[in-house]
Amino acid sequence: MLHIAKDFVKMKFEKTNGVMGVLLVGSASIGYMDVLSDIDLEVISTDDLYSKVGETCGSEQFSGVDIWWEWVTLEKLENALKYWKDDIDLWVYSRSKTLYDPKHRIENLLAKYRQYPRKVWLEKLFLYWYFATANAPYDSGKAIQRNDLLLAQLYLSQAIEYYTALIFVLNHSFVPYRKWRLRELDKLAYKPENYEENMHKLLTVGSWTKKKFEDKQRIVNELAGFLEKKLVGAGIAEEKVKNPWKFKVTYVPMI
Repeated sequence: MLHIAKDFVKMKFEKTNGVMGVLLVGSASIGYMDVLSDIDLEVISTDDLYSKVGETCGSEQFSGVDIWWEWVTLEKLENALKYWKDDIDLWVYSRSKTLYDPKHRIENLLAKYRQYPRKVWLEKLFLYWYFATANAPYDSGKAIQRNDLLLAQLYLSQAIEYYTALIFVLNHSFVPYRKWRLRELDKLAYKPENYEENMHKLLTVGSWTKKKFEDKQRIVNELAGFLEKKLVGAGIAEEKVKNPWKFKVTYVPMI
């Protein structure tokens, strides 16, 4: 797949006036390809070229493979990364492959966004902890007490998204997009014991009884208790970990 992408870029973009570089992103860039996979490209262009074509995306079949591309300027690429807010964008670009970059502008830009600075890392840890625990055990617990089990399940499912993202950040990793999150989870050096098994228990509804949901709540309580120690050990103030609701968050992370 990689050689097809390189051949296509050479034919389609390398001699196009205004193209500054091309990145391979998506499944092909990380080796997760099968017969249904296509090739996703980001074409970095000058402002002049972007003003002509930037609002449109392109697609073409080449060597039997569907190839899709989207236009972006170097400025827009940097704006997507420079505040460290969008973890999925950070993950995608950190795993991208440069197919064309004659002046090394893209390579030099992406080199600045390979790992969180410590201050950003600590902020991310607290953000994901804040939203994870707000959904469960806090809101899920209230819903279970009211016997509103459908709402409790919604809170539990949302909480798992945030807890999973938190585990990636604890590993100093950006958060993959949902399609590959579980596969990437297997590669982490650290994760709570039996985490995937507990995810399955929390996300599966065998029976809609209060007793079953109280069992789920115990799993979440144990998970939160375990992660509390990791967060304090990472350098977050114990008061913030114990009572996150007392502190303001700067934004809602996109996962």
